[in-house]
Amino acid sequence: DVYKRQDVTYVKVKQMVTFNLLLIFILILSACGNRLAEEIEGYQQQMDEVYTINDELTNHMDNIDSDKIQNHISDLDTDFESEELEEMISELEGEILPLAESLNTKVEEIEVSDEDIKEQHDKFVESAQVKYEFAEQLSDYLSTYQNSVQASERLIALSQSFMDNQKERDDIIENASDDAVVDEINTLIDQLNANSDELDEASKILEGDESIQSKQEQIDEVLLPMLDEHVDSLNQINLSTQQANNVRSISLEMYYGYVSYYEERKNTMLYNEKLQNIQLQNILSLQQSYQRLDEDYKQEMEELQSGE
Repeated sequence: DVYKRQDVTYVKVKQMVTFNLLLIFILILSACGNRLAEEIEGYQQQMDEVYTINDELTNHMDNIDSDKIQNHISDLDTDFESEELEEMISELEGEILPLAESLNTKVEEIEVSDEDIKEQHDKFVESAQVKYEFAEQLSDYLSTYQNSVQASERLIALSQSFMDNQKERDDIIENASDDAVVDEINTLIDQLNANSDELDEASKILEGDESIQSKQEQIDEVLLPMLDEHVDSLNQINLSTQQANNVRSISLEMYYGYVSYYEERKNTMLYNEKLQNIQLQNILSLQQSYQRLDEDYKQEMEELQSGE
């Protein structure tokens, strides 16, 4: 009987110890849970301003129609107006980029000590960085594309101006009848033909496979100085008749147009080279990247808050 009582006592003591350990474990878990809840609450309070900026920024960026941009650049969407492109660039530069820059600055100021929260916060930081890269790269690409289109339009306008001037000059030459007028115009034509042959030969490099740098150097160091010489060559001819002076004036106007034309050619080369070195699809894919990071962050933070 004595031994039985001792066994019973031992069992009771063992049960009590087990219960106490379980109680301690529960208290520890409760304390940890309370600590995490407090950490999350403090983190969310820090993030209030960041969330406000992020919501405004994301609202702007989610409204960017990547498919429409891709189709327009690929000439598949002819309804994409230049005004619409201008508005998009203006929004990127005036609203989206400043918000993205502010978001990145603010989010870097957040202090996080808990490792679980920090892991999710790092996702938010990465998303903020991707948003800035998306806005910056898209703005740069669209601005370059717009500049390229506008430069091409100016080249077309200059070409049309050359044709109009050529026709006006030809009409004067064809209607010349007085011997003095014909002689002066023939003198001009001889000089114009010599200048034209020289210019044609020097400009052939622009149609070849040489580098952009070589072509730009040809324009700056050969073609533009040559046009200055051509202007001087016409001005040095002594003319006394009105029609011959008119032919010279029109020809000089064409030379000044050539200067603008070659300057614009340089710009076009730069814009086109830059566009060729940028993959638009890689830029547009950043939109999906930040959306995926935002979704992961939201889901993981909800799970942390619910204790899952």
